[in-house]
Amino acid sequence: MSKENSSNSGLKLYGLSFVAGVLLSGAMTYGCQFVKRQRRDEILDHVKALFLREGPIEGAWIEQRPAQYSDNQRHTKAYFGGITRQEDDGLQQYEFAADTATGELLDVYKI
Repeated sequence: MSKENSSNSGLKLYGLSFVAGVLLSGAMTYGCQFVKRQRRDEILDHVKALFLREGPIEGAWIEQRPAQYSDNQRHTKAYFGGITRQEDDGLQQYEFAADTATGELLDVYKI
């Protein structure tokens, strides 16, 4: 094999490795985002189910990105969200914080 053919083979190998790395990185990023979105949705479904025990709800939301949460007992990352429900005096809104790792409901309060 000539030196030129050997050099071209090396470049092709590096090029294929680069493309494979980019594709693998993209697939892993997509997979991680899918798992995070699925986890967020599970947390929101859980909180909605808790509120539905007390009656119907009008709407619910959860933030896409977690944020720091602190109280006297812990410092963790949490998803923040909200629930709107019809109560005696009209629409009432609640906000909640849920641990990103466990899904544990950390706080619920009226706003």
